[in-house]
Parts: sequence; structure tokens; C-alpha cells
Amino acid sequence: MMPLPITKKSLFWDTDVNTISLVENKRYVIERILKFGNLADYMWLKNTYSPDEIKKVIIRDRSELDKRSLNFWCSIYNIENHYVPRNS
Repeated sequence: MMPLPITKKSLFWDTDVNTISLVENKRYVIERILKFGNLADYMWLKNTYSPDEIKKVIIRDRSELDKRSLNFWCSIYNIENHYVPRNS
């Protein structure tokens, strides 16, 4: 797995990026990029994690993704809305 590129570090402003494990902190990394990342960040994400790994984060209960992000990513990954948790 590729290390967290230096350009992605701004997405993790509240964490010491040197302590982020791309395996152990997979959900955290994927959520941050889906929520705050740009196209380059997403391309890195797609090259780092499988579509199934990304989908699992999107449909996960208590996802950190807001409704707008959830709807967008469900559309991109062809996930039916009834599988997506509804955050308030």
C-alpha cells in the first residue's frame, strides 16, 4: 500500500499524519478523502483501496459522511439509497 502522500496531510489537520496507518485507519482515511478531498485525492484513494473497501465505508452505520456526500458517493458507486445511513 502506498504511504500517505505529503499533499494529503492537510486533510488530516487534527491528527499526526506520521501515526496514520493506511491499513488500521482505513475507514478514517477513506472518509476524510470522500468528505474533504479533491479529484487528485480521490484518484490516490482509488489507487490505494479497492472499490469494495470504499463502498463499505460509504454504507457503514454512523458514517462521518454528511448527507450531501453520501448522496454523491452513492451515485458514483451505484449504491441504492436505502442502504445508506441517514445522518441528522
